[in-house]
This record gives sequence, C-alpha cells and structure tokens, in this order.
Amino acid sequence: MIMSLKLLYTSIFLFIIVSAKAQLNLPVALYAQHNQSIFNLKERIYSKIYVRSPNGLHMQPLNIYVDWYTAEGTLLIHQIYLTKFGGAEASFEIPADYPFAFLRMRMYTLANLKLLPNFQFSDQIIFVNQKSNFSQKQMLDSVNSSSVKFQSDESIKVKKVFSSFSTKGRSEWLIENKGKDFMNLSLSISEEESFEPPFYNIIQHFKSSNLTSQPPKSDYYDAFVQVRGQLKLADLNSENANLVFSLFKRGQMPIIDQVPIASDGSFSIDRLIFTDSAQLSLQLDYKGKRNQKFELSYQQLGLFKTAPSYAFNFLDSFPVFYAGLKQASWTNYQKQDQNEVVVYTKSKSALELLEDKYATGLFEGGDAIDFNMMLPNVRSFPTLFHFLQGKVPGLQIFFQSATSTQAIDSAVTAGRKEEESGIFGTPKFSWRSNQDQIKFFLNQVPISVDGLLQLPMADIAYIKVFRPPFLGAGMGAPNGAIAVYTKLGDEADYVPKKSKLTRFMLQGYTNPFPYISPDYSSEKKRAVVDKRKTLLWVPTIHLNHDSPEQRIIYYNNDRSKKHRIIIEGVKQNGELIRKEWIAE
Repeated sequence: MIMSLKLLYTSIFLFIIVSAKAQLNLPVALYAQHNQSIFNLKERIYSKIYVRSPNGLHMQPLNIYVDWYTAEGTLLIHQIYLTKFGGAEASFEIPADYPFAFLRMRMYTLANLKLLPNFQFSDQIIFVNQKSNFSQKQMLDSVNSSSVKFQSDESIKVKKVFSSFSTKGRSEWLIENKGKDFMNLSLSISEEESFEPPFYNIIQHFKSSNLTSQPPKSDYYDAFVQVRGQLKLADLNSENANLVFSLFKRGQMPIIDQVPIASDGSFSIDRLIFTDSAQLSLQLDYKGKRNQKFELSYQQLGLFKTAPSYAFNFLDSFPVFYAGLKQASWTNYQKQDQNEVVVYTKSKSALELLEDKYATGLFEGGDAIDFNMMLPNVRSFPTLFHFLQGKVPGLQIFFQSATSTQAIDSAVTAGRKEEESGIFGTPKFSWRSNQDQIKFFLNQVPISVDGLLQLPMADIAYIKVFRPPFLGAGMGAPNGAIAVYTKLGDEADYVPKKSKLTRFMLQGYTNPFPYISPDYSSEKKRAVVDKRKTLLWVPTIHLNHDSPEQRIIYYNNDRSKKHRIIIEGVKQNGELIRKEWIAE
C-alpha cells in the first residue's frame, strides 16, 4: 500500500513538472495597446504588450523583442522587455527629424523566429503627425468602426467617484473586478476634442496563438538574462572548484553568487534582471589555491544585442491615415529654449571627469577626497581599505586580527603573504576619535564593510572619502562616509595580462520611460500651461480575488470638457477585456 502511494505521488509530481514545461513551450500571440492613436514628432509612445497562449494569459516570464522600423524598413531601435503576469510595458520616442507619416512596431519572441517563414510577426502601425501629410476627411469605416460602437465588458465594473472638467480639475474612478479570475489591464484617458479612434483594439486584433504551429524544441526557455560558458582547463576537477560570479551595475547592489561547474567545464548563469548593460566578472577558486587563472568561452543567450535580419513582409505595406473631422490643433506641451547659449570652459582633469561620470545627487561635490582607481598600481593592493591606508588625513584604518582581540596594523606590501597581512581580519576605522561610525556606499547604495571586502580591485573605478559630516546618507553620516563606484564597462582597460579575473559586458533589458501624470493638488503646481492629449496612461493594473479594486486619479488639461476612457486587458483564462466610454 505504501509503495503504491509513493508511486502515485511520484506520478503526480512528474505530471506537474511535464505540464509546467509544456506550458513554457506553447506558442504565444502578442498585442499592444498605446496611450493614443496619433503622435507628434519628439513625442513618446507608451505601450502595453500582452502575451497570450492557447491556455490563456501567459503568466510565466518571457523575453519579448520589439523592433521599431521606418516606413521604408530602416531599423530605428531594437528593444527587449521581460513580461510579468502576461504583460510588459514599452515605450519609444519619435525622432525630431522623422520624415514619414507612420512607423512600424514589430513584436516577437525567440520561439516565433524558429517558425519562419511560416510565422507572421505581430506588427502594428503607429501614425505620426506630419501636419501637411493628413487629409481632413472622414475616417475610413474599417478604421472608425472599432470605436463608433462603445464596448462594455461585464467582467469589470467602473464607478465614478467624482469628476471635474474645469481647468486642471481632479477626477477619480474606481475599477472593480467582478469575478475571481486574475486579470491584467491597461488604461488610457484622452481628451475627446482631439481624440482619433485607434487603429487597433484588443477584441479585433489580438490573434489567437495557433496550436498547429508548435515551435521546435529548444534546450532553454528564453526568459531573463542568461549566460552559458565553458572553462578551458585541461586538468579541471569540478568537485574541487567553485565559479564565483559578480554582476555590477551602477546604482544597484552587486549580485555575488556561485554556480556549479559540470565535469566538462560547462556552466550556466540565469535569472538575471537588469536594464541597459552590466559587467559580469568571473573568478575560479580551487581548494588549496586562490584565484586560479583560466580561459573560457561564453555566450549570452537570446537576442539582446542585435535584431534579426529585416524582411519587408508586412501585411499592410503602405497604410494611409485619414484624420477625422476634429481639428486637433493642440499638441503636447513641450518646453522650448528661446536662445542659444554658448559656454566656453577649460578641459577637466581625470578626477573631475570621474566625478562627472559617477557621482550624482547628494554625492556630487562635497568636502571629499577622491581617488582614480583605474591606475595600474592600484591592483597591487589586496583590498580598497589597504589602498586607502595613509592616504586620507585624519582617517586611520587598521585591521582587527581574526584570531586575536588586539588590533594590529596591517601595513601591506605587495610581496607579503595574505595570511601575514591581516587581510582576513576586520577593518577598523578611527576618525577624530570616533570609531566604526563611518558609512559605506557602493554605487551610492548603502553596503556593509564585508560587502566591500569581497569587491575585486579590478572592478573599482572611483572612490570618494567624505569628511565628517556627510549629509548624503539617510539620517546623515556625522562621522563621514566612503563611496565606492564600480566600472560601467566603457573605461580604458588597465587590467594586467596576468590578472586572474575574467570579465565582460552583458546587454540587459530596455528601460521603458515611465508616464508621469501631473499633480495639481496645490495651487502652486497649477501655474503651468497644460496641452496634454493623453490625460492619463496606466500601463499595468492587476486585479484578482484578493485585490479586486484599483483607484484611478488624474487631472484635466486646460481645455477639455469630455474625456475618452479605454480599458483593455486579458483574464488569466485568456478572455479578452475591452471597455470604452466618454465621460462628460
């Protein structure tokens, strides 16, 4: 009986694992809602991308690739986004000199590309207002019909708390999930006076993923930033070796962890999330040896660096937009400089350039002593605290022995052994008779002394030692602070040829522009000109049984008396949601 139960539980467990893997490999369809239908030059497009599989909303994280093309097929930018609960926020700023009446947004996954040439990309047309390029005619029925009939979805309830159509008036709405299913929504509110019906809506244009077009099997699932590599060591014993990786990005705490090494020297680093780029450092440690020198081959998985080859296979090659009867004379308010100012300045020193590049906010300037850590002699010091010894007037640094309570001065020379130098002891600090009250920062994020001890000297670019008091820290740092900055990847390479550290740059996700809604709650904030067409854009609204409501607050512009509100989204079971109405 016990054996039968064990077999039953094992079968259920294996079924769950197989089902989960099968969910990951299902084909997906993509669709995007935008904050408005027509955009001006230099205006930002805000988008919400939805991902749906045959089983419903694709809840697992997935890498989505977005390519923006001109009307003639020139690639403007290649973007990468990570979905969360079946959705991802995206954005793109139209260039000031863009000459065409529309641009193309192409969305796809890595699995989609493996189905080519049978796969049809998820493409959308974004119209650009070139002033003279639009005819003031009635919009085509095929385009206008999507918004002539207002749509009301019964799965969500929208309640007006209050609304004001006065200049910069405040409105408030409450969105409620009437069911128990999880739903992922996005919301746009526009002034009706300049509103043009969208070219796409989620009901008509969100295609169902095709089960017959099952993507070929892959040895990995394309989600997060992933790196695969292989160590090139003839006598590698993986049981006695540890591969330690460190991921450094400005303004974030470093990620330091170990990854297993297979018998053939291969390794995999996955589930990394960062935007723009980051530096990955690898260090191989053998038992009984330190900082073993090694060579490796590596590959960053996915399409983070380049877009696939362009093929002009759009279904609608040359779309034509016919503007409605409304005269949309207002454009989004943009600050314009009236006069050109020419400033002459002298060339800056190396330390001044480092200050401009790394220090921001309250860490800029101040009463501090700074150090260029990219000089060759810096690598001879085992830690940054050994480097700082004797270089800052008034600051004393010594090490507490790990085996003794007596503080010993670990004046380090390059030829002495680490065990004799006190490097494994605890750093102690004395500044104007105050001990151990100095605060530490890595890329302007608070960090412990132990965290800085693990930081390789080869990764440090710049150090600032602030004399007391330092006001840039939370609650202040009355006894001073030490700010350490790691390299961004574009610095000159000063690493000696015999360095035991291997490092390289990784490409990360595109950082979407956040939509900033004005707050006119105080009279002082209202003293601006507001010509916004989009009054509010909320790209992500998650509603479920436990959190069934979302409160929406926004402010009117200077002229609108009617507001067009559109809500789109997908339930977890795959059902599509669209609700559109006019508030007046």
